[in-house]
Amino acid sequence: LKKSHLKYQILMLKLNNFLLFFFGCLLSFSSFSQTKDELKKQKTELEKEISYTTELLNKTKKNKTKSLNYLKVLESQIKSKEQLLITLHVEITLINKQIKKTERSIIDTEESILKKAENLQNLKDEYAKMIYAAFKQKGSRNDLMFIISSDDFNQAYKRIIYLKQYTTFRKNQSQKIIESQQELTIKKEKLAQQKDRLIEESATKGFLVSSKKDELESVNSTKDEKEQLVKKLSKSERLFKKKLQDKQKKSKELDDKLRKIIEEEIRKSREEAKKKNGDDSFGLTPEALALSSEFNNNKGMLPWPLEKGIIVERYGKQKHAVFAGVETFNNGIDIATDKNSVVRVVFDGSISRIFFIKGEGKAILVNHGEYFTVYSGLKEVVVKVGDKVLSKEKLGVVLTQEVENKTELHFEIWKGYDKNDPSKWLYKAY
Repeated sequence: LKKSHLKYQILMLKLNNFLLFFFGCLLSFSSFSQTKDELKKQKTELEKEISYTTELLNKTKKNKTKSLNYLKVLESQIKSKEQLLITLHVEITLINKQIKKTERSIIDTEESILKKAENLQNLKDEYAKMIYAAFKQKGSRNDLMFIISSDDFNQAYKRIIYLKQYTTFRKNQSQKIIESQQELTIKKEKLAQQKDRLIEESATKGFLVSSKKDELESVNSTKDEKEQLVKKLSKSERLFKKKLQDKQKKSKELDDKLRKIIEEEIRKSREEAKKKNGDDSFGLTPEALALSSEFNNNKGMLPWPLEKGIIVERYGKQKHAVFAGVETFNNGIDIATDKNSVVRVVFDGSISRIFFIKGEGKAILVNHGEYFTVYSGLKEVVVKVGDKVLSKEKLGVVLTQEVENKTELHFEIWKGYDKNDPSKWLYKAY
């Protein structure tokens, strides 16, 4: 029964990965409007993310058989690699379109060159005939005698006009030949540039196709590693379920403490507002309201609470990475990072509380008016209650749990008594 349950888990894992990639490909069609530069930038960011997760995986590799931490980072890397595959697919599609466009442009230019060369030859033939005719007539006719021999003044005037027009026509014909030769030269140069561009684009396509093939093999290899790890971790169900219960207990402890502290902070804010405003209708002082407004206006643009890190557990209900039917709820996000990473505040505010969660290190609550941010999992704190802090100012140093070699910061955002998804507030975190 356990074996069949494990097979079912692995099958569901494969199905989930396939669906993730399939829907990712569907979403990628909306990216066709992206420019090459935007795709290049996106690809660079994904490659940096993959490189960073590889660093974290290498640091925790020794403990991967007894820790979910390695699995969470591995899952994050798989998502990044799959997104990179989608980006490469979009880039190859755009290059294919560009190659076809360049090929059509080359055909049009070649046809235009043929027509221009034909027109130039016609002009040269006409001009040659004109010169030959003028040469023949020159011996038997003098322009001055041609005018003087007119029967009357009117005829003489017309002959003068004719000679002027003939001279102008010859000059124009000569100029047309020069201009046509110049246009033909320009078109030939343009054709050479288009052919060079086609060679360059074809080489780029070849490189991208090769990269996509390598990346696909890398994704499959990482997924295989994940499946093998899931098998090993499945054997330690009792141990991990106990760890999960401990984690949920600590999460509830943090949640209860935060609610009490936030309730007290709101009460204090109302009392302060009542003193300044004469009533408590607003609940916040003008300064706190202004700070709240500024915080609210920065949704999706807040700096990360760490200089480097990847989100290994997102906000809300989560399915367990190993055990089917087991679900957890995360009040914020968990960010994996390097040892001794600096934790920094994401916005201007004041330190409301510093408290301790057993087994999880220290936690800091920062007041931003109507909003609160929470930083949990610190080993060192360099601020004290009541301190005013500015955006990106250092709060402390993140804790590393040595047994699992796990270095993670738990980060939350509250608006009054309501929890918010921090990913929607941090810059490019979704």
